[in-house]
Amino acid sequence: NFYQLDAMTQGLQRGDLIVLGGRPSMGTTSFGLNIAKNISLGHDLPVCIFSLELSKDRLTYRLLSSEVGIEQSRLITGRLKEDEWPLVGQGIFTLSQLPLFINDNRSITVEEIIDQCQTIKDQKKKLGLVLIDYLQLIETPIGKSRNEEISHISRRLRAMAGDLDVPVILISKVKRSLESRKNKRPMLRDLQNYGGLEKYADLVAMIYRDEYYKSKSPARGIAELIVCKNRNGPIGTIELLLEPQFTRFRNFA
Repeated sequence: NFYQLDAMTQGLQRGDLIVLGGRPSMGTTSFGLNIAKNISLGHDLPVCIFSLELSKDRLTYRLLSSEVGIEQSRLITGRLKEDEWPLVGQGIFTLSQLPLFINDNRSITVEEIIDQCQTIKDQKKKLGLVLIDYLQLIETPIGKSRNEEISHISRRLRAMAGDLDVPVILISKVKRSLESRKNKRPMLRDLQNYGGLEKYADLVAMIYRDEYYKSKSPARGIAELIVCKNRNGPIGTIELLLEPQFTRFRNFA
């Protein structure tokens, strides 16, 4: 659990649409996966993960890396020390017991996402989380402007969160134009297709890593989670430790 985030939000609220934004290499997918694993492992609740960018195999390696603390690259190639193999075996067993449902169909529509979540809720009687990575890749047949399509998708997912009584984390890309600013910390208006997203989101948080832009940054190994909209509480910035080699975030304190 991420204690400061829980304190600011009183935990992820059922029925909420949570938007997680960031530029590439900030760790949005990793953070989403960390939360998904925490909920599934800590509360034994089913979690639905829709990955429109990374394959199921790639996500599994990320989850395993964060679980056992071995670099993803070495897990993929099998370059392991003798005493690491039992760790990996235990990690695979732990993950195999989790009620994680991963769909890596890259051409999935919002209606298909809703149908699959409803099916799993009907089967399991409960849902702990829905994670969607990422919004701008979701297809929609309504054929209007992209802003209208994104607004439609956001509204449908917000309705799903309420109907299924589950928090929904929706990862979103952030506009490239922020790269030209001196201060590259993302703000609400930096979300791609900002209007509809901002309207329907209950919580918006952005991830920023100073060391990505400044090689001599004093904040090496630290990620900022910037909560810039919170319908049910305060906004502010939370510092987390990031171990990118293990795709793992940890509490700073």
